[in-house]
Amino acid sequence: MNSFTNSVLLFFSIPLIGFCIYVGYDVQIDFLHLSGAELPFQSYIYLAFGLLFFGLLGWRSVRRWMGVYIVNKTNRFTWNTPISNKRKQRVITYTLLEVLVMSSLAFALYVTLGLWVFPAAVLMFFSLESIIFLLAGVKSRFRVGVSSKAIIAADREVVIVYFSGLQKITLGKDSIYFDYIKELQLLFPTDCLEKDQISVFKKEVQKMIDRDKVLIRNND
Repeated sequence: MNSFTNSVLLFFSIPLIGFCIYVGYDVQIDFLHLSGAELPFQSYIYLAFGLLFFGLLGWRSVRRWMGVYIVNKTNRFTWNTPISNKRKQRVITYTLLEVLVMSSLAFALYVTLGLWVFPAAVLMFFSLESIIFLLAGVKSRFRVGVSSKAIIAADREVVIVYFSGLQKITLGKDSIYFDYIKELQLLFPTDCLEKDQISVFKKEVQKMIDRDKVLIRNND
């Protein structure tokens, strides 16, 4: 989720920066026969970029808040535990890096154009949202849960693995592979768990599986 969102944001941020430099510094481009300040429909271009950023970041925000909300309904799970300290440190680092990049880009737009354009405002809003999300969840709300229907791990990423349609489970040392019909395979990384919880987690997962329908392989 985050890697896809960040990749799309980066992809569209590059032309946005170029456009802002063109307009903000009133660059003359000969084949267009007009300078940046003379370019028409500037507000519509800013609005389009801002709506794109808002859609992407809003979708990510709703998904991860909902994931954390669901996994904290501990009575719905047969097994539920906070993420590992190692994973927690990684979540903090990556989230703060994202905040730094988004706020820096917003500030660059402000410096270049001399005003808070809509895309910059969106980036600053979701930078603050990311900090609030981190503060709200980092203590104990980032968790992993196993229910009769699925596994869910929720922090800055939300990973959901359903048991329906399973054909094979491969229990590896660092990951669990879930193979479904139509050659679909999902991976669940066990590094989000403390080492002493991994074996318990695997046992809980196997309890939810119909051994007559699902092949379980242990590659530990």
